[in-house]
Amino acid sequence: MFKRPSISKRLVVFSLVFVTATVIFASVILYLIAAGVVREQIDQRLDTQIEGLRGNLFVDADGKLALRTSLDGPPFDRTGAGWYWQVSNGQMRIASRSLAGQTIDSPPRPLDWRHVLSGAPQPTDHMPFQGEELYLRVASADIDGKTVEISVTAPQSALTAPARRALLWLIPVMTLLGTVLVAGTLLQVRFGIRPLRQLTSSISDITAGNLQRLPEIEVEELKPVTQEINRLVDQNLKRLADTRLHFANLAHGLKTPVTSLSLALHPGNDPDGEMRNLVDRIDRRIRHHLARARKTAAGGTGLRTAIKPRIDDLLLVMTRIYSDRGIAVHCDMDPEISVSCAEEDVDEILGNLIDNAFKWATGLITISARTEGSTLAIVVEDDGPGIAAATISDAFLPGKRLDETVPGDGFGLAIAGELTQLYGGSIHLSKAASGGLRCLVSLPRALPPST
Repeated sequence: MFKRPSISKRLVVFSLVFVTATVIFASVILYLIAAGVVREQIDQRLDTQIEGLRGNLFVDADGKLALRTSLDGPPFDRTGAGWYWQVSNGQMRIASRSLAGQTIDSPPRPLDWRHVLSGAPQPTDHMPFQGEELYLRVASADIDGKTVEISVTAPQSALTAPARRALLWLIPVMTLLGTVLVAGTLLQVRFGIRPLRQLTSSISDITAGNLQRLPEIEVEELKPVTQEINRLVDQNLKRLADTRLHFANLAHGLKTPVTSLSLALHPGNDPDGEMRNLVDRIDRRIRHHLARARKTAAGGTGLRTAIKPRIDDLLLVMTRIYSDRGIAVHCDMDPEISVSCAEEDVDEILGNLIDNAFKWATGLITISARTEGSTLAIVVEDDGPGIAAATISDAFLPGKRLDETVPGDGFGLAIAGELTQLYGGSIHLSKAASGGLRCLVSLPRALPPST
């Protein structure tokens, strides 16, 4: 029925059909009730006239039917109004003034023993009279030993006109009622599925890294769903932590020996470079598979790390370590910007870069960040001696130290570069305006929190 199934659409369509059917059914019932009430009132009026005639009829001295008093009060006094009465037994007849000497031919009536035995008035089929339909009620009476038939009529319009007038009011009232019910249904559906929208938004926040778990929900029916989703999230985080531990063990178990082997090989013991090429191939293969495995583990986990708090923590540590250098740090960035990386990897990348800046700076370090499309560019600059353009490429070689006078092991930039590449980012080194080193780190930007 629906091209795109929707709970709200199903509820609205069902409610519209149900409300429409209910309003129509209620309108018909109310119309029939109104028509029944009008008919009951007409029956009572005609039966009252019949009982009045029955109680006032007698046979006079000449053997004719007569009335002790006149019963031609309104509306039986208006000629052609449709309100008539007639008493006859075949030979004798008396009638209302409104008949103006005409005769009512009573149509045949069904045999009903209840009316026959009780003498109660009995309705008959409608009958035409002078171009209009008459509603007729008939009763029998025994007057001084003579059986007579009393017929009293009312115009059919007296039954239908009030019901039609009621219908003219009923249609707009029921239409208004239906409109109010439909509007209430729409509001009910909108309010009713709001917890589902909130749940969807919370799940999106988990995917984007803005939430760790779904918040407690007030709707009783959705509590089991929330609990199951949180259980899956917890399992996923645990598996991710285990996977990261295995990655770390694998990286340490493979890359350290490979790096040591690469450093141990030189033209003296590997003149044709065959072993060094083989080690490089092994190292590239390890990086490739570690990158794919790490990307698979991180994908869909909603990693989100705010940069400013991590840098503040690193600066707090570095300023204490290098407190004797008297180095000033200027950090300018939006505290809300975040990257789609794990906190420990952000600390590792920026920690190595900031540590190098403190080692080489003479008095000032500048740190800034800006968004560039789907990436976040973080710049770390120092006012130190910098690196010659010809040796920049060597700075990322594992164990390569460009200046032996400064303490270090030569792995800092290599580690930062490898971690950055695992997230699809990059590190670019260049000469700063102050003459020192400018490190530009590009990392994937985390999506902003959903509203």
